[in-house]
Amino acid sequence: MIKAGALLYAMFLVIVSSIISSSFILINYHNNTFVLGALKQEQLFRDVNSGINYGLSFNEEIPYNQKVEVNLFDDEQHHVTLYKKNWGAFYLLTSTAEWRDKTVSKTAFVGANIDDEKKIAVYLADQNKPLSLTGNTKISGNCYLPKAGVKRAYIEGHGFLGQKLIDGETRYSEVNLPSINKKLFEDNYANFSLENSTLDSIVDFALLLDNDTIINSFLNKTLVLYSPNSIVLENKYVVGNIKILSNKNITVKSSSKIDNIILYSKGIILEENTVANVQLYATDSISIEDNCKLSYPSVISVLGKGESKVQRKIVIGKQVKIKGVVFLVDENTIQTNLSKVAIGEKSEIMGYIYSSELLELNGDVIGGVYCKNFMLKTPSSIYHNHLMDVKIDRENLPKDFVGVALIKDIINHQTIRWVD
Repeated sequence: MIKAGALLYAMFLVIVSSIISSSFILINYHNNTFVLGALKQEQLFRDVNSGINYGLSFNEEIPYNQKVEVNLFDDEQHHVTLYKKNWGAFYLLTSTAEWRDKTVSKTAFVGANIDDEKKIAVYLADQNKPLSLTGNTKISGNCYLPKAGVKRAYIEGHGFLGQKLIDGETRYSEVNLPSINKKLFEDNYANFSLENSTLDSIVDFALLLDNDTIINSFLNKTLVLYSPNSIVLENKYVVGNIKILSNKNITVKSSSKIDNIILYSKGIILEENTVANVQLYATDSISIEDNCKLSYPSVISVLGKGESKVQRKIVIGKQVKIKGVVFLVDENTIQTNLSKVAIGEKSEIMGYIYSSELLELNGDVIGGVYCKNFMLKTPSSIYHNHLMDVKIDRENLPKDFVGVALIKDIINHQTIRWVD
């Protein structure tokens, strides 16, 4: 005869065993679920990176402002959604992968080098005038020069001090500069009007005058701060997915910090000692005053459409440091009003300069320059196609420098950095 206590003890053991077994089963289930989730999360990250690489390789097949689903490996497990949008002279490429309640997304800031293979230090259009060098001028890299060639010059008591005129190969240039990327020009020129901002969030700049800090993630819609009047950025912190548009002028004071944003206006002034990472686009003029520092990848651009009685120009002061691209494109044909890019003494541009007309170069360039004519001003005269006491060094441009798709034959699109 079994005692009641033994039966109770047996039932207790059964319950305890059941609890322990259930716990092991539950732990095993959660472990499997965790491992599966971790593996899937890792796969999503790999797929997102593969999506970015796909978008870079097949950039022409990815339309702007439209989501495209891509089957990476022709199976049902590796799908990503790509989205591409213009961002000034660059573009933003977003890759997104999803599985159940998990979503992984990355956005790349993408540019394209202008001459990876040719490594051009100087492209001077052939206007039937030689390039003349004087003083302590050094040019390192390949050059496309007029058929009249390159020669030494003696100006203001200074002769050429170097041993070699050009430290690199020379080839003949064409009458015209390499054509500017039409899409780059038209897309940014359209941004001078609000009509191109239908997909953005437009806010009257006057409503934000009391806000010292304005930050917008690139995961959100672009924030367009607009004013029909002139705008002054003073004691402001403006960062991220933001465009500022004025129908008149924009002035940035050194007390403001602007990072990753774009300015569009008739005229733009960065007051001396300003530090920024910014893209600037104007229809008339841009002035970068002394001692400003613009970090990589900044863009300074004047886009001139049609004839103008006003000289379109970019004026960069003394001891300015710019890492990025400076370019001026002008359709004006009035010969008495030729557009100009002017670089002040002891300034340094790391990247590229493109001027469709005149380039007055008094600073140094680590990279390359494209222009129709060089201009040199001295106290006594003005000289064309002369360079004095400047350095143009294409060889020391960092290998990981990614610039702007300035001209037509761009094929090498590369990630500049990740944004959020």
